[in-house]
Amino acid sequence: MPASSLRNLSRQWVDRLVTYRRHRNLEHLEALVEESVRYAGLHLENDLSRSDYWSKAPLARRVAVLLFLVDRGIVTRGVRQGRRVFVPTPNAEDWVLSQDALIPYRTHTLELVAALRNEQSRRTRRSRP
Repeated sequence: MPASSLRNLSRQWVDRLVTYRRHRNLEHLEALVEESVRYAGLHLENDLSRSDYWSKAPLARRVAVLLFLVDRGIVTRGVRQGRRVFVPTPNAEDWVLSQDALIPYRTHTLELVAALRNEQSRRTRRSRP
């Protein structure tokens, strides 16, 4: 992703990811976006392919929305069993529904949150003995 695209993506970050936006060295920002691309492209692909919207949307849009939710604290980045995971908070859907600015994007954002929850559910089932 070109540096100008990374900077444009990060302009929306005002909370938890603001330090990535202010970084002088782009390596950390590039790494964050790369891990988000892998997650949104690989782990969420099956769930999002069922959506009329997400099946046609570019991967960059998935990443932008995912990182927006991370920035707002609605999705947390973590590591489980040595792998990066993105986990929605228990009140993620309520938060999305309460945001007037998200009204035009509400359904699509809720679909992304549902895909994250489905991925976590699959991961939990696989890790059980």
